[in-house]
Amino acid sequence: MPFQDRPKICLICKQGKEFEFIRDFEKKGDQFSLYQCSECQVQFWLPLKIPGLSWHEKKAFRIKNAIKPEIYTGYHKKFLKTHKSFPRNTRVLDLGCAAGEFIFELQKRGCEVWGTDFDKENIRVAKEHFGLKNVFALSFEEFFQKKDLPKFDVISFLSVIGYLDNPLEFIQNVKNLLKPNGTLVLNAPSRERMLINLNHWDFPPHYFTRWNKRAISNIFQKKGFGISRIDYVEQFKTLLEAINSKFRTGLANKSLTFSKNKQKSLIFLNIVYFLGCFKNYIIGLIPAAILWVIGKISKRNNGTMLIELIHE
Repeated sequence: MPFQDRPKICLICKQGKEFEFIRDFEKKGDQFSLYQCSECQVQFWLPLKIPGLSWHEKKAFRIKNAIKPEIYTGYHKKFLKTHKSFPRNTRVLDLGCAAGEFIFELQKRGCEVWGTDFDKENIRVAKEHFGLKNVFALSFEEFFQKKDLPKFDVISFLSVIGYLDNPLEFIQNVKNLLKPNGTLVLNAPSRERMLINLNHWDFPPHYFTRWNKRAISNIFQKKGFGISRIDYVEQFKTLLEAINSKFRTGLANKSLTFSKNKQKSLIFLNIVYFLGCFKNYIIGLIPAAILWVIGKISKRNNGTMLIELIHE
């Protein structure tokens, strides 16, 4: 018996009325059930209650005392590698721009860049370290309500869609800001990857929806968009994180507390750190490498989807 009853209508596409139960999940007394809509094929957790901004701040999404941030995510790198140049004065909006490292790189390539992020500290870093001007410490809802916003050639929302409780409304708001023939860019973990359910962000209160290419296509088609390009990135990294998370012991953090209380030497901490790295190498790296090769041979959709869409 699932923790949560089947919904009467799909909370994502607003049309589907038949649902497949996938699994349950329980954490700290909170009970969730994962369903898949037969209409749009999106999987979503019930209850679909996205945590507020304070949760993201507690989870260290904000940047404190930041040194100049650098691009490290595979989806940012892949997009920049694919699009090495842009037409002059291409206008780009990044929703959830963090500290602005991505749009700063686009600005260096000749783009006029805009960004918004709910975190004031992120925006402070974007302004002070990168000198970005059109960046705003606003929620998406607040930004969409701003007056006299321009139209954009490219709008990106990376690591965002899994946190939306009403994707169709969000897509419509984005569409209103997009020029004709403009491009949308988003990413989402592939639910068709190996070792799904081992990464912590597969469950609430992290991502509340799960996607594959078909689900993305179904939802965005409702607003007139079609997929123009899809890449699967961070395949090895995602496998490695999944394996290591399964065997994480927290020994390093415990040893820090123990060392402080017992006045142990730094040699002990170095030994613990070395053992932790060795454990990750033996337990994580080798199996992840084997699975990565198997995934490549079998053409498995591992990793994170990086998707570009255009209005059809």
